[in-house]
Amino acid sequence: MNRLLQVPLRLLPLPVMAAFLAVLHGPNVVTATDWAFGLVAAGLTGVAVWQPLAASVVQSALLLAALVDGPRTVMPMLFLLAMITLGELWVRRGGWQCWAGAGAFVVVQAVLVAPGFDPRLSVPSIALTTLPPVGLGVYVRSVLRRAITAEGDRERSVLQARAAERTAIARELHDLVAHHLASIAVQVGAARQALGGADPEVDEALAQAHTTTRAGLTDLKRLMVVLRDPATATGGAGTALVEPDGIGEAITAVVSHVRAAGVTVCGDIDESVATLDAMRRLAVLRVVQEGLTNVVRHAGRAAHATVVVRVTDQGVRVEIADDGRGGPGSRGGFGLVGMRERVELLGGRMSVLDNHPGWRLEVVIP
Repeated sequence: MNRLLQVPLRLLPLPVMAAFLAVLHGPNVVTATDWAFGLVAAGLTGVAVWQPLAASVVQSALLLAALVDGPRTVMPMLFLLAMITLGELWVRRGGWQCWAGAGAFVVVQAVLVAPGFDPRLSVPSIALTTLPPVGLGVYVRSVLRRAITAEGDRERSVLQARAAERTAIARELHDLVAHHLASIAVQVGAARQALGGADPEVDEALAQAHTTTRAGLTDLKRLMVVLRDPATATGGAGTALVEPDGIGEAITAVVSHVRAAGVTVCGDIDESVATLDAMRRLAVLRVVQEGLTNVVRHAGRAAHATVVVRVTDQGVRVEIADDGRGGPGSRGGFGLVGMRERVELLGGRMSVLDNHPGWRLEVVIP
């Protein structure tokens, strides 16, 4: 992309050369040979970004070739473009290639001034046409190297800061959330043991609570691993939590938990959801989780809910609807906010509609 952005600059020598030969050449006669040499030299200057050594050497050779029939009108421009190409060689390359290009330019100039060589004039003139582009090229290359080094240091600092932040989050999750979930699991287990199955409905509810808590602890542990070591994620933080062959089972498990809470749920899950990339698999799972969680919280146990996940050429569509009480206005928590942010990060859209009765959540991710 950066090279494409340089195309206008690379084409600039062509109109400049054309303007010189057409208007700015003075009283000298311009021939077709001048045009040929000029356009070739301008073109070489444009491609020096890819082959700077070859372009510099050929530019120097053009100076010699232009003197076969005597000095030409285009000679000043050939010198100027040769100097520009030599400077770019010293910017883009190092070591022997730079010295080879500079040596070729010096040799060509020595051959040009050989018939009337004057130590007091020829040597300074060669130095004045060779040293400035070399010095400027060395300076620009050093500046670019410092900029690249500074950018690398900045990126490393950002990565270190992110790693420290992820570690702090993982530590807080372990010390606070995991501790409370573990306590809940132990207390629910103790309650089941104390009841001894005296009330089957209560025992079933406690068993479901115990299973859900243990599953939450497992997911929390996996999330902490991803936070501490992002290399375990295949497409971003958290994406390792949903493998391609496990997304269907994960959605089914969410539906089963909601059914165990007393809500009737009908699920229609497209098997093609497994072909989605990791980020979209995770987004679909989180949308279904949050949507059905809202059904349990707000619709009531007597509600009926439907979950539809469809994958088409345009993207993946998730619809969750219920016929319970409450409307979108009663769901102003952070769950929907986080869900919307996750969907919009993937270029999708989310809408919450009043279903009369109940509500409908619609998500489309391209």
